[in-house]
Amino acid sequence: MMKKSAILNLLIAGILAFNTGGIQKAAQVEEIEETNQIYIPVIGKAQFPFWQVVKSGVEKAARDYNVYAIFQAPETEEPHHINTQLNLLKSALANHPKAIVLAALEPRFVTPYLEQARDEGIPVIGFDSGVDSLIARTTVTTDNYGAGELAADQMAQLIGGAGKVGIIVPNQTSKNLMDRRDGFINTIREKYPNIELLPVLDSQGDDKRARELMRIFIAENPELHGIFGANESVSEAIIQVVKELNQEGEVEIVGFDSGRILLDAIREGIVAGAVTQNPANMGYMSIEAAIRAYHGERLPEFIDSGFAWYDRYNMDTPEIRSMLYE
Repeated sequence: MMKKSAILNLLIAGILAFNTGGIQKAAQVEEIEETNQIYIPVIGKAQFPFWQVVKSGVEKAARDYNVYAIFQAPETEEPHHINTQLNLLKSALANHPKAIVLAALEPRFVTPYLEQARDEGIPVIGFDSGVDSLIARTTVTTDNYGAGELAADQMAQLIGGAGKVGIIVPNQTSKNLMDRRDGFINTIREKYPNIELLPVLDSQGDDKRARELMRIFIAENPELHGIFGANESVSEAIIQVVKELNQEGEVEIVGFDSGRILLDAIREGIVAGAVTQNPANMGYMSIEAAIRAYHGERLPEFIDSGFAWYDRYNMDTPEIRSMLYE
């Protein structure tokens, strides 16, 4: 049975989220009435740097297409913020948008709101991990399988096509991460027979667990040639443990995404390079897709927002720099 204090905390959180949603609703309605622009709410999964770059893409598209698109998201992707995201979604729908863009923290909980949008004729655009529903007109996302393939090819090149390689992922439940994992694993198995792929490590979204797994993994595999970190947080865990164990230069590291720790490690030569998504483009293309859906255009099931390999030799070029965040 849930303790009374836990129930109280949930109730307080729900009330606060509801009140915040009400304030946002009033502000949005006033702005829309003044500008008479097409209103497209964009609801992300968190506020950390990746999503701030997505937001910048949303805002640029809003200026370019003269629409009122506002990015909102919970503070983090932790489970207790699911209710916050649901209230943002409820508030957005109450403002009668022309389309809505959503990356669901927990797809099964957004289903009633997606059905409401469909019944009211409001197109739904998924982005990033999407909404896992046929109601979405399209999903603007990274080709994560292809990104995993690219990481595998780069790793194979770094270790000369032979040796022991590991991979650590933050979870094995999110579709985008599973695709990324599978792209890496299948490419190694199919193209590089002289590379031994070690069992997948799963940090289960826990940074402390990720570091502990890496300590054990390195200790148990003294002949390890390479390790792939499948997102920013596990890439950072690899870097921290390699530094802690004075193993810099002993193993080839391929990361994913960016962030200050990963960027610095690439500049210092601790990490060979990383695959980056294009979060600004993801935000921009999501607004483009929403506008097209509003005008009745038929959209493909998925729209690839792009990805690229970067290392210390190309990370400061304009093309790559626009895809990175700190």
